[in-house]
Amino acid sequence: MRKRKNELHVFLNEAEYAQLNKLTSETGLSKSKIVRYLICGFSPPQAPPADYRKLIRQIRAVGNNLNQILTVAKANGILNVPDLRREILDLRNVEKEIQQVFQVKRYGSS
Repeated sequence: MRKRKNELHVFLNEAEYAQLNKLTSETGLSKSKIVRYLICGFSPPQAPPADYRKLIRQIRAVGNNLNQILTVAKANGILNVPDLRREILDLRNVEKEIQQVFQVKRYGSS
């Protein structure tokens, strides 16, 4: 059952409506959720970059592979160094991608 029972109808001029649409596209949130954020005094969070889910998937895959290598090493008493090095290299590559995607843009620089 819905928790919010009170409905609100609001009239906006063109500029206000354009600003609301801009916020919905920047954040990926619904218009009603943005209004609730603003009423509560919060700034709506920006939507993550498009590569965000891909990067999370890659991090999880590398983590799972490292976990499997270490589990086998613990069980057998032998560490598969080439596989471990390959996974560490993959982890470094993912780290570089993350730094590129989430790089802070400074004003005046391209």
